[in-house]
Amino acid sequence: MLKTVIDRNLDTGITTVHLDGALSAATVPEVGTAIAKAAAECPSAVIVDLAGLCHDADPLLSVFATMTHDAQLHWGVPVLLCEAADGVREGLDAFRTYVALYEDSSLASLAVHANVPRWIRRHLPPDRGSAAVARNVIGEACLTWGLAELRSSARLVANELAANAIVHAGGEFDLTVVHTGRYLRIAVQDGSTTMPRLPGEPAATSTLMRPGSGRGLRIVAASSTHWGATPVAGGKIVWALLQS
Repeated sequence: MLKTVIDRNLDTGITTVHLDGALSAATVPEVGTAIAKAAAECPSAVIVDLAGLCHDADPLLSVFATMTHDAQLHWGVPVLLCEAADGVREGLDAFRTYVALYEDSSLASLAVHANVPRWIRRHLPPDRGSAAVARNVIGEACLTWGLAELRSSARLVANELAANAIVHAGGEFDLTVVHTGRYLRIAVQDGSTTMPRLPGEPAATSTLMRPGSGRGLRIVAASSTHWGATPVAGGKIVWALLQS
């Protein structure tokens, strides 16, 4: 049995995937899916904590090399491993050309910051003026990061995501923006568990969505490459990706 816990740090932009249990032929797909989903949210990095992981056979550890490659290829997101027990560390030696392995999570985090991740977070009140703040934050980020061609669309997306949180969630929310090198990701995390959905359809969970949930979300869909929503403890994240 394998337990997977996801920890999203809004201050650093780093998502940590904690693995606890046995890596076997049966659980390899579960590990791959967990890392893939974390990377698809386009955090500044994904750190995989292997402290609680044991494994049946060394070749199974190739899943970490595969997922490191895929996360970088598809999303521009680095994957770093840490806290591996002696047996797992020795098994990973065959894949050290393809994976980054650190003694602990603090060293992995330092390695992420050494690359100057482009991550911004703002905690905003449920006031109408917060939509303007969101527009300005995203606009400045685009100029600072050399993404002037995305600035207009990104400001529009940020405005609509913020407005949606203000109107429908009704509480404080977090605006985050990251540039992975492949995508500009704009996201709003609020305290409402109600997921955006098409009229007459059940709420989606952690999946790409189609336009039609409302005027604001139709604008988000039209202005972005991908968009969707992810349920989290105590609320949800609504996000959009713009290809850079």
